[in-house]
Amino acid sequence: MSQSPLTADGDADNSLLYKQGWRALNRLLHQDRSFSGRERNCAFINCNGKGFADNSAVTGFNFDDDARSLVANDWDFDGDLDVWLTCRNAPRVRLLENRSGNETEWLGIRLEGDGVKVNRDAVGCTVEVWVEGISSPLLRTVHGGDAFLSQAGSFLHFGLGDSKRIKKVVVRWGGDFSSEILGIEPSKFYIIKSETQEAVPWVPPALKSLVASVQNVLPDEDEARIVLPARLPLPQIDGFSGSNEPVLINLWSSTCEPCIEELKEWSAGKEKLEKSGLRVHLMNVDGDQETPFSLTFKSSPISLEGIRALDLFQKAVLDRWVDLPVPSSFLIDEKNDVAVIYKGRVSLEQLLNDSRILSAPKDSWRASAVPFPGHFISKLPEPDPTRVSSQFLDANEPSDALSYLEQFNKKYPNSPDVMRMMRILRGGLNAGENTGLALLERANSLRDSGDARSAIETYKETLRRFPKIIEAAENLAWILAADKDPSIRKPKEAKALAERLCMITRDKDPSYLDLLSVAQAADKDFDEAIKTIIRAIELYDNDSEVVHAKERLELYRQKRPYIK
Repeated sequence: MSQSPLTADGDADNSLLYKQGWRALNRLLHQDRSFSGRERNCAFINCNGKGFADNSAVTGFNFDDDARSLVANDWDFDGDLDVWLTCRNAPRVRLLENRSGNETEWLGIRLEGDGVKVNRDAVGCTVEVWVEGISSPLLRTVHGGDAFLSQAGSFLHFGLGDSKRIKKVVVRWGGDFSSEILGIEPSKFYIIKSETQEAVPWVPPALKSLVASVQNVLPDEDEARIVLPARLPLPQIDGFSGSNEPVLINLWSSTCEPCIEELKEWSAGKEKLEKSGLRVHLMNVDGDQETPFSLTFKSSPISLEGIRALDLFQKAVLDRWVDLPVPSSFLIDEKNDVAVIYKGRVSLEQLLNDSRILSAPKDSWRASAVPFPGHFISKLPEPDPTRVSSQFLDANEPSDALSYLEQFNKKYPNSPDVMRMMRILRGGLNAGENTGLALLERANSLRDSGDARSAIETYKETLRRFPKIIEAAENLAWILAADKDPSIRKPKEAKALAERLCMITRDKDPSYLDLLSVAQAADKDFDEAIKTIIRAIELYDNDSEVVHAKERLELYRQKRPYIK
């Protein structure tokens, strides 16, 4: 991702691809994916300049942490280098203390500039250490950043081996300005200032000893309880119109064993749930199928649109774009705001406990949102509905994004951010309906007039701005697959568009299957084209379309593409 967002000539398509690349990368991270693919950390030892040997296991360095940055630094001032790691997962910071029992000589030097001739941190300055028995000096440079997202301590570390005598230290401050310093003793720390050009011994502070600890690796679990410190309204979903009392909305399936076991536990404790004032509303994700046991709670089916709304809501709240599992539950307070999201099974005891503290003060409620005690130094977060609306926008659902903001504004009016985003969305939707259709009509007109190249560009512009106008994708694919000009035909692009259309319609639309066969044949994949067109013929209910499709089938059998 090091490429420039723009080419030298300012190519807009290249800029778009660059932005899309970053967007795809961020999406992977939000989906708990990793740059490194969960590879273990590695450590290699230099074999006296004759190559490297993998020393990962021996050093204890091969944790399966998703590590990101690393620095080597003498943290405990004992003359050897320790290692600090930061990770995307737990532990976020790891210290690897060097306990190899250093018995050789070393030297630590920190440079300080005067801020006039030499910058305060002496970045860019170099230090040469000349030791007895070695013909060339040991060389270190002061850097402003050691590696990715990391910066080591200010002391330059020199390993001297068995050398007992340092002949001299040369500091090159920049340009012709340098210092030669004598009388430096090994196994000590020194500070050298550009003003005085003298080495002053430095005594490290006393450190509290650290007790080695064993990492407590939590097993992977299928269950999670997420308490919302700032509650947000539940998106509008079919089958649930709201309530003035606490409600638990549960997504379940009659074919899901954990769902069944969960419902059995709740059914056994129904009296306790009713006594707590918590009502259970079941929503079946696979329709009104028969259950292997008698339900004691009200259950209604939920549409795919409703599941999608709940899924996008939890992704926005958690900022982790992991699909909502079944079973999942949403604890709703008396204001119809979501208080807790449960992924996987949740026990009856946990439900009863959460229902008891639903009306607790906001600060104490937030305290229950973290799994460990502590003191908050930040203010209580405010509910942010724009995160939810942004998820809907990312899913190409601007109408639903606007609807959610309107729902929030009706309940908690006059939020400046919400009002501003509502105005933007309303303007975009109004303009989009007109502009999108206008662009499509213009592209169709260019196509009909024979200007295929201009039509292609206009179709692409339509899709960039209005990706839900699938007619533009269909018409574009036909040109790219079957135009009479071979320089215009781009079979692979056409095939990608057609495959997307077939996926959206789950291979149930014969016209899209027909289009896909044309693209496959243009790409010289005649065997697949034959299979695809046969499926289209089976689905067509129009005799004329069947006739045309059979004509294309005959072409494919002759190893010939279809050209308009």
